[in-house]
Amino acid sequence: MRVLSKGSVLPFVHESVGWDESINFKDFDIIFVNLRSLEESAENYDHPYNESDESPNIFDSSEVTTFIKTGGFMVVYLPDSLTVSMGNTTTKPKENNTATIASRGRSAGQKDKEVDPYDEYELLNWLPFSIKINTEESGKSVTVLKEEWEWYFGNRFVWDKIISHSTRNSSYKSETIAENSYSESIATKVTHRYGSSDGYAAFIPPDESLTYSDFVKDTLQYVFGMGTNIEGHAPPPWLSKYSLPNEGNIEDTIQEKKKEIKELEEELESLTKFKKLLYETHTNLEEVTRDALRKLGFTVDDEVPGKRDGILHTWDTQFVLEITGTTGGIKKSKARQLDDWVENVIAENPGDDISGLLIVNPEMERPPEERDVSLEPNVEAYLKRRGDYKVLTTIDLYHLVKSHLKDGVDRDDIEEIFYQEDTLLSPEEYKS
Repeated sequence: MRVLSKGSVLPFVHESVGWDESINFKDFDIIFVNLRSLEESAENYDHPYNESDESPNIFDSSEVTTFIKTGGFMVVYLPDSLTVSMGNTTTKPKENNTATIASRGRSAGQKDKEVDPYDEYELLNWLPFSIKINTEESGKSVTVLKEEWEWYFGNRFVWDKIISHSTRNSSYKSETIAENSYSESIATKVTHRYGSSDGYAAFIPPDESLTYSDFVKDTLQYVFGMGTNIEGHAPPPWLSKYSLPNEGNIEDTIQEKKKEIKELEEELESLTKFKKLLYETHTNLEEVTRDALRKLGFTVDDEVPGKRDGILHTWDTQFVLEITGTTGGIKKSKARQLDDWVENVIAENPGDDISGLLIVNPEMERPPEERDVSLEPNVEAYLKRRGDYKVLTTIDLYHLVKSHLKDGVDRDDIEEIFYQEDTLLSPEEYKS
């Protein structure tokens, strides 16, 4: 495997680049990122948001995503502090979500709104997901959950910070490498749910008793099973002038296959997201529920915060939505919330035929076939009394989407479901 060091020159890896240099990810299998070196030299660089020749060469988050999804390994050596002061200020707005540098897309000709000058920069702002470091009381001992890291943490390691991975981007999942005695993560690795089962980015805290060079050597040996007698160098720039018979054709074929794979991955992700109907809650459940109803051919309005989770339009009725997940049954509090949403919409649209639809993912921690889906008499009575509101489980919505994908079932086939006499809707004929 080919190894790259970013931020520190190491004689035993295939290539080393500083923060003022760029390099192509695809030439390497393992990348070590020394953020501590950028932390220590930040004042020597212009602010990254200025994107000048004096700005540090920060990674592109889309390249990081591709690298991890295709089986690459990235080991990030964490700084003491995520926020540093750069050597120059910027007037470009700060990003609300760390990890969005590469996705700060804007339409042609659109300029940033300037803000008061500032020099702060978040050192993990280049990631395609959010990693946060919080200062806490450190535990008295460390538990290593990944055996390959036992050599580094052991019982001697103490770090007064904990690491958390935001779940806002559901394409990624995190695993704890080591935790303190309070079961709080002090080292973690993040993988892509829809990419290679092997690729990941590991976030490792610094150890003052070990040089960075030794850290990389030992990581190569104990984590990746590699020695440090790495031979060879990265191809020199002039090598591109030389080619062998059929080399170009093979490279073109590889690029075509990569494009096909990317398209297939995107298609797969567009399908598998509907599995969230079976286990998600809060915003993730709300978004995939609206997407599922739209997939079936319905017009669905977006959420209006504080007023409703959306509106489902059928031929005759506007169904105001309350979407929720619960570890237990269907609660009356959610029925009351739905009633409030309906009252808001009636006030906005007097005279329209408006009702309510409670879409719920009940007992979401259990497999769907083991769930006892039912309505308590007081909940059903309340829903009937307040407006003959209906209840649909996300389990049944999942089966409707599955029938649509498999048999072409669409809006015209299933709209009558929402007018069933029972409060708890039951599309039994579409379950498979």
